[in-house]
Amino acid sequence: MPGASPRLLLVPILLQIAVGVATVPMVCLAIDGDVAVAPADEPEVGPSQVSPAAAGGASLEGVDWVLLAYRSGDSLVELGDPRGPARLRFEGGRVTGSVGCNRLMGAYELDGEGIRFQTSMATTMMACPEPLMSREQAVHAALPSVVSYHREAGRLELLDPTGGVLLRFVALEPLSLKGPVWQLRAYNNGKQAIVSVLAGTQVTLELRDNGTLGGSDGCNRYMSGFTLEGDRLTFGPIATTRMGCRGPEGAAEQAATYAAALGTVTGYRIEGDELVLLNGEGGAAARFRVEH
Repeated sequence: MPGASPRLLLVPILLQIAVGVATVPMVCLAIDGDVAVAPADEPEVGPSQVSPAAAGGASLEGVDWVLLAYRSGDSLVELGDPRGPARLRFEGGRVTGSVGCNRLMGAYELDGEGIRFQTSMATTMMACPEPLMSREQAVHAALPSVVSYHREAGRLELLDPTGGVLLRFVALEPLSLKGPVWQLRAYNNGKQAIVSVLAGTQVTLELRDNGTLGGSDGCNRYMSGFTLEGDRLTFGPIATTRMGCRGPEGAAEQAATYAAALGTVTGYRIEGDELVLLNGEGGAAARFRVEH
């Protein structure tokens, strides 16, 4: 009711949603404000944290690399954004990430400082605005020509047979789990699919040093406690203010499904400025990003 004081309502994490949510057979991945589509069983890769030793070593693996420059014709195009959305991650012979607005995934082989990529990378198929599309096409064209790499002082360069720079990256240091306000990008809808957040809603999560968490579910403020042991993370029962939802159609159902997803969390992984909450099967329960 207008003017009424918010009341706290303890809500069990595992909610039974009366209103059906349509089954989505594909995974929707929010990338740089857009939505890309990928198979729901895409494997999760990468450790929960990047260690200082990994960030300073010679290997290119286990680090999130942000694209700084790419070859276009006879020159390098400089991007200059040290936390930009175009980034790759190398892990156990698989490379994943985004260099424009589409998701990229494929295989590579290392031999000392030599590296070779598979000829054809798998990608999502979104139409991208310029200059993202031109950047994406240039990076895809460059990868088959890469034969070696050079890493020094947090920089990575992928080189052609003459030693010329095709792509240049900078290592992205991961954020701390506690402290940042994480913005929800996508979440598990409970039907084996990751769906993007409804347009016109903002869902946030903040974990504090005192063991409490809070945020907005797009309709109400919510709060709880959490337990963190290494990379194992679990949440307690959710308490929420009981105000009428003024969001767009579907916002109330989204809030309930998001709460249910939080109840499945058993761990987490941080990749640069992205947080992935993991369920008991190792899949994504929810994906967040820190907004800059």
